[in-house]
Amino acid sequence: MSGAVVIAAGPGIGQAVARRFAREGYPIALIARGDETLRAAARAVGPSGVPVVTVAADCADEDALRGALDRVVAEHGLPDVVVYNAAVVQGDAPGELPARAHLEAWAVNVVGALTAADHLAPAMARRGSGSILVTGGMPEPKWQYTSLSLGKAGVRTLVRILDQRYGAAGVHAASVTVDGPVAPGTDFDPDDIAEHYWRLHVQPRHRWEHEVLHTARQAPTGVLAELLDAWRRAFDRHRPAELASLFSPDALFQGTTPSLRRGTAEIAGYYGDVPEGTTARVDVLGETRLSERLVSGFAEVTFTAATGEDRRVRLSLVAEHRDDAWLIRQYHAAD
Repeated sequence: MSGAVVIAAGPGIGQAVARRFAREGYPIALIARGDETLRAAARAVGPSGVPVVTVAADCADEDALRGALDRVVAEHGLPDVVVYNAAVVQGDAPGELPARAHLEAWAVNVVGALTAADHLAPAMARRGSGSILVTGGMPEPKWQYTSLSLGKAGVRTLVRILDQRYGAAGVHAASVTVDGPVAPGTDFDPDDIAEHYWRLHVQPRHRWEHEVLHTARQAPTGVLAELLDAWRRAFDRHRPAELASLFSPDALFQGTTPSLRRGTAEIAGYYGDVPEGTTARVDVLGETRLSERLVSGFAEVTFTAATGEDRRVRLSLVAEHRDDAWLIRQYHAAD
């Protein structure tokens, strides 16, 4: 593999995407304007042990951006995936910004992505593979963010143009539209958002998506809904210990493999064997309160492998209130 390039590798989505691809063993190239931003991003990726190259460049400066990409190709080869994450985020109403300020915002929000694609997509097309992924936003325009709304509409159009031009040759162009403020520990946690980029990159061609919308989750209602919402977040991030902590110490567990497991240690081992990149979508079908301390119910879960294949299972669960917390006492999955 030739690696991943992240343009605008700041402390939110940029670093999270770099970490996500580094976990898969991809060499990482980081491009940003400031040296301190680059040092922080390199430190964030460093624990994964993959090769990292950092290049300072302003993505609105065409010559500088093309030069940075040339250096990346010289270091790591033609990348497998390019993530363009740059944007000028500012509040402005119609008529508040002079034309020059609009042009400066447009240069970062849209033209920089076009420059990166123009520089690398033809070679990707000749190779027959590659992903160009752009961070979007503003699924609906907002007059209070006029320049940003125009820029994100431009990104959406650019992705379609890139698909028309290079899709048939094997280059997957897509955007991840983030409909809210990015912050750790919220519905817009950058680690959660980064999963979209990985999933888009590894999608088989017949399943290609060209826009993914990341929105706030509806607040779960009910004991099982809250438990399974926490379970899904930990599962998508591949955190076996965190998953096991949602089960009682003596829990009975029947996953999608034949072996019956008991206790949190065996459950953590089961989840540790799940391939990274697998995600889950959960729908609670119903629950019944058996007593003040016991709830049972059913849920439907669709597991999606990193390669895009889906597997739907039905869960039967019993939850027990123990030590001031609801924990899963019994878990059974069946196709």
